[in-house]
Amino acid sequence: MLAAIICGPPGVLRPPALRSGRAAMGISDLFGGKAASGASGAAVTLPADSAPSWVDLKAAVAATPAGEMLGEERALQAKGLGPPHTDARLRLFGAKSESEVRVTLFRDTAAWCPYCQKVWLLLEEKRIPYRLDKINMRSYGDKPRWFLDKVPNGLLPAIEIDGNFMTDSLPIMQALDQTFSGEGTPRMVPPPGPERDRASKLLGLERELFGAWCSLTFQPGKGLMDRNERAFMATLRRVDEALGESAGPWFLDSADHPTLVDLQYVSHVERMLASALYWKGIQIRGSGRFSNLEAWLAAFEERPAYLATKSDYYTHVMDIPPQYGPGFSVDEATSPPISPLSPPISLKRYLQAIHRTAPHEPRSGLRIPAREAAAAIDGRGGSWSLPLDLQGSAFEPLAPLQAALGDAAARHEAARRALAGLASAGPVRDILEASLQAAFELVANHAAVVRFAARGTGAPGRKRFQAPLADPYATPNEQAVAAVDVCLRHVAAALISGAEETAAAAEADLAAVKGADGGRALSACLIYLRDRIGVPRDMSQPAAMNLRAHLNALIALC
Repeated sequence: MLAAIICGPPGVLRPPALRSGRAAMGISDLFGGKAASGASGAAVTLPADSAPSWVDLKAAVAATPAGEMLGEERALQAKGLGPPHTDARLRLFGAKSESEVRVTLFRDTAAWCPYCQKVWLLLEEKRIPYRLDKINMRSYGDKPRWFLDKVPNGLLPAIEIDGNFMTDSLPIMQALDQTFSGEGTPRMVPPPGPERDRASKLLGLERELFGAWCSLTFQPGKGLMDRNERAFMATLRRVDEALGESAGPWFLDSADHPTLVDLQYVSHVERMLASALYWKGIQIRGSGRFSNLEAWLAAFEERPAYLATKSDYYTHVMDIPPQYGPGFSVDEATSPPISPLSPPISLKRYLQAIHRTAPHEPRSGLRIPAREAAAAIDGRGGSWSLPLDLQGSAFEPLAPLQAALGDAAARHEAARRALAGLASAGPVRDILEASLQAAFELVANHAAVVRFAARGTGAPGRKRFQAPLADPYATPNEQAVAAVDVCLRHVAAALISGAEETAAAAEADLAAVKGADGGRALSACLIYLRDRIGVPRDMSQPAAMNLRAHLNALIALC
């Protein structure tokens, strides 16, 4: 839980000044979790309640093409079918029933673990039928006894193949590729020969890149004489050059799909994009320095399986420190902190200024002041405000399959085409109606989410974990639950109908507590929820952008 809440100008909410070690949302299944038993706290009451009921909100979401599509996906998901999804507990692919499934994957609940992501991707890309069990990482929760009985060291990922257990992602991926190598199944490891030798060298280069990233990220500054930054950027250029040696976009010429080499790289490269920008002000993507890497990332983002596993930058900069240690901002010792009362940073104006005035540095690509980049990623820079630009920003571009297509008619037509089998239904969920996906998830799990948010003024758990924002044993403030429920119904209504249509009703309901203790308590509860929305655990990146921004809009009314 955040230690304090600092509100800025009207409509802008800012957490306390960032420390390099700020970390981790890590709670267990927020948007599909169980409601905790309550605690006593300050009473919060709203004399008015004009928000639609959850029953009406559910009907309103279901009546939209996007809601209909999401409902159909969930029905297929329950049967082990449909597009890839973080909550899919059974994936049948070509199997006729669960009795034919030979594999169980044990991965982390919050979808933080990069090693779990690699194995998850391989199972999806090879279309291997599997079951899924989610297990907490030690940094944000306890592991169940039954899992420790099977895997005494508790390591993730773990996998069971025909009753045999394995840990360690690389051997797991090799074993899966060898065990499931029938005709028509993509091969992830090339046969012995020059391509196998190249794959081995590339895997060694990936470890060099990982080591250089660790030296840069988890040490102050950029290293003596910028040594750590120069080593990281030089290794990244070697990776880019290695990609350029193949016909593209993948590392190996022998496959028209990502192989084990690509999967080994992508989960940590994804985290490098976020952390290098957040802590060091180094913009890798969009810098113009790594064209082969850009094409490789774009190819991944055309694959529904990858998008189902992909996090946003905020989730990554929150989940990295509990797993690896605190990241150090390159300018935190020399730059003045961003004042909570300073005006919000305009991303578009700021980026335009950067591109006009800042040359590409010969060693480091595009240099951005780390504090400004961090403010854009963690919401302090106004990026979690309405209206949203779902085309994304130069800081964190959305994948083409995630970006909004345009007006509602075009989006609805695309949804209809998806449902008719004329386009892939999985990516369309992330492309279209991001606000409706956020509403769908909120409405479907409203009872648990309301009580979770009420922890913001409840009692913290006695047992603490390495991730500071993780508090799985916290209890909600029972005397705030009803008022939080009203607030979240207003948020859901705004997600469905638009903030312009619903703002007056929400403002009227909150008028009695605005600026008073009750308003501050509700603000704390909504902030508690907002800061713990994780991608992809809770929803897609565009949906999370929408929910965070709509929560901030309501916080401004408190």
